[in-house]
Amino acid sequence: MYFGNVWDWNFFWSVFQNFLASGASFVLIVVAALVVGILLRVVVNAIRGAGK
Repeated sequence: MYFGNVWDWNFFWSVFQNFLASGASFVLIVVAALVVGILLRVVVNAIRGAGK
């Protein structure tokens, strides 16, 4: 048995591209929130360290 044609890679890539296109905005929102949280933590720690 030959399973070479079972995996339709063009279909898989198009589905993956559609998932990326639809989910990219939500991922960017989550990443932006994490980056803002990290920056706020760094700023707060720097201010606390400067006061000592």
